[in-house]
Amino acid sequence: MFWDEVKKHYDAGSAHQFLLHFNANDLLYDDVYGYLPTKAYLMEQLNVLGCQLVLGYNTSHGIQLPHVGRWRNMQRMLELAPQEQKEEAAEKKRPRINSSVAFDEVHKDPFMKIDPSPSKDLREKLNNLLGQDRTKIGLVIDFLEQLIPNDPSLSNVARDESQILFNQIQNWASDLGIRRRGHIVLLVTHNTFDIHPNLTVNPEIPMIEIPFPDHNERLRFLEHIHNVSDDSSQMRKTLGNNQERESLARETIGLNLFGIHDVVQQAESAQQKAGGEPLVRYKRESIKAFSHGVLELGEIQRGPSDDGWYVMRTIRDIADGMRHRDLRRVPRGMLLLGPPGTSKEYAARVLAGEANMTLVQLRYANQVGEVTININQNGNTYERNLNAGLNFIRGIAPTVVFMDGIEQASPHTTMNPEDHERTFPPALVNAMSDASLHGRVIWVGASQRPDLMPPIFRRYGIFDTKLIMLPPTNGGRVEILRIFCRGQTSGNINLQSLVGGSETDGLTWRDLFLIVQRANNLARREGRDTFTEGELRQALNDFIPDYSREMQIFMGLLALREANSRGMVPDGLLPEYQEFVDGNRIDKTGINRRLMELSDQLGLDA
Repeated sequence: MFWDEVKKHYDAGSAHQFLLHFNANDLLYDDVYGYLPTKAYLMEQLNVLGCQLVLGYNTSHGIQLPHVGRWRNMQRMLELAPQEQKEEAAEKKRPRINSSVAFDEVHKDPFMKIDPSPSKDLREKLNNLLGQDRTKIGLVIDFLEQLIPNDPSLSNVARDESQILFNQIQNWASDLGIRRRGHIVLLVTHNTFDIHPNLTVNPEIPMIEIPFPDHNERLRFLEHIHNVSDDSSQMRKTLGNNQERESLARETIGLNLFGIHDVVQQAESAQQKAGGEPLVRYKRESIKAFSHGVLELGEIQRGPSDDGWYVMRTIRDIADGMRHRDLRRVPRGMLLLGPPGTSKEYAARVLAGEANMTLVQLRYANQVGEVTININQNGNTYERNLNAGLNFIRGIAPTVVFMDGIEQASPHTTMNPEDHERTFPPALVNAMSDASLHGRVIWVGASQRPDLMPPIFRRYGIFDTKLIMLPPTNGGRVEILRIFCRGQTSGNINLQSLVGGSETDGLTWRDLFLIVQRANNLARREGRDTFTEGELRQALNDFIPDYSREMQIFMGLLALREANSRGMVPDGLLPEYQEFVDGNRIDKTGINRRLMELSDQLGLDA
């Protein structure tokens, strides 16, 4: 629990000012008052720490004092109110917040009437509070990005009250007099990218993440909603039995408690069970909004039951390592390399399904329509949103992060790999290199042009596992086509005569899927639900691949050149690739010569 980290530092006397970030607007469980909004929860924990005067501040509302009555009203509105208990019983468990401080006509107190904006009067009063030793103070400053934005001008010589207050807040962290008096200051923000970087690198201000709820916390919340509702209510039907609530707790990974509350309330309103497709839609939109469009929820899938597909050997070994927490078998990241249409995304979905992990896709700067604007318009909107997305990834672990077309991962895509190194988002590099995420996050990159990958991806320990995804051989094409045609055909179809010859070499999984889809469309035009061999042949003869055969071979050889394990290369290879493979050896010198020939032919640089 994040609050244990705060308490540990505070009790040890090693810090008295903290930067709390990420899930800054949620419900958190308090032992006496039940589920409270984050700020109210923090105020109560300061009360538990022995602060005799607890107050909050932000630039919208100014100085705020805690009010238990408001918390109760919020709980009643959300139908989260704990079972009725007398106020006296609650106060036996814990003294009411601020009860030891006498207030005379608080509504007329000039301290409470100060303008919310930073001012000399506000600054002096806060300094006076933290400078006295009669009363132990707990101060919560939320919406920190509004007070101390990521604005370079704040680093200049203080000219206005905002800059002076910024400097003062920094000085509080190293003021040992404040620590000796037992005061504590909590700074709260959602995205650390939005606040001035001086606060994020100050060793006197520990950064502590308020995480998304884990499985046990989600289950506890669902049980609470169930228990406070009437026995015959629709809510109890919506939440179902113990097993259904346990399943719902697993399925709601990626949502905070407010999100779970929304999902359950919507299901109750529709008189349905919570979960299913409505939950998937809500999660998809929630993840996209929370990460500002940088992340998209992916669909997970279980692979074939046998190991006929060579990729499954590697995936099942990783999944088994995850189950037994044998991290020697679980890579930090893996690369899926090969021409388009060779089922790289499908492999990522199967990995997530087999390892029982969430799947999200990371989108790059040139793929994101800005969901929000950067607060300071400093041109770093993608980096800001990426920071939120990476925090989200940490919050929903264990997860597989799929990065398609990783040669586009730099914010400003160029054809020069050296340019990628200069522009590659450092936050992404740090996350991928973070050893604490090993076994919690698997980064899966896919590329059809590994020669254009940012050099950062070639660092040791990031993408050491490489799966080479190449077009199937004639037998593979027949089997793939059989799978795609299952339940959609009428009459006998000779699949071998259709795709078993060399004239269809180079057709990929995606190509075969499109061919079957078009054959189905031809049948629908004739008013039939199934297609014939003639219609399948017509769709096949009409099909034109996206790339020339030479370009596909070029991309396939680029992938094969990257191989560092024969077991991660297809067992069966088309002739243009097989000539470079001898047993467990791959002739990379020969591949380079062939790539140079093809690059001259195609007008490319190998």
